[in-house]
Amino acid sequence: MSIESWSPPPRRRRGRPWLIAITAIALVVIVVIVALFVIGRRPWLTTNVTISLSYVADDGQTYSCTYDYRTSERLPMPADIAESMNERDWSHTGQLIYEWAKDHPAEHWTTDDELPADDPGSTRADASWALAMDEYVEFPPWHIDTENGRDYELWSEARPGSNCEDGLR
Repeated sequence: MSIESWSPPPRRRRGRPWLIAITAIALVVIVVIVALFVIGRRPWLTTNVTISLSYVADDGQTYSCTYDYRTSERLPMPADIAESMNERDWSHTGQLIYEWAKDHPAEHWTTDDELPADDPGSTRADASWALAMDEYVEFPPWHIDTENGRDYELWSEARPGSNCEDGLR
């Protein structure tokens, strides 16, 4: 073998370490963003019913709130119940809830019995509003057969900007 015919063995090119590091970091960031989005949306919960309420308080101000009622995909709300609740006329219900909550304050739900209802530390307004909601927003009963027996799940959440409890303070 002569020197002229000899050539060095081909070198394997290694990936550039900085390119591999940037790619790995980008993938981790994408996974984290997708996970936060999925957790924030809670895809296992489905909004079935949306109820908007408003009322005019004794102070003359109008207060309004919107509640989303959700069930899990595992124990879904029957379509006929969701449809009937969404089609219901809720336009006067906010005023009824407000009047009931004023007449039935939730004194026993306070953080401190010494606090007046309008104190920011008091939970009476929130508790009174919640009790009144239970009186006026009633879903027809339903149960889903599961391996653990008959069951159902229902969550409600006030949308950001809702201020119905504020009129009771």
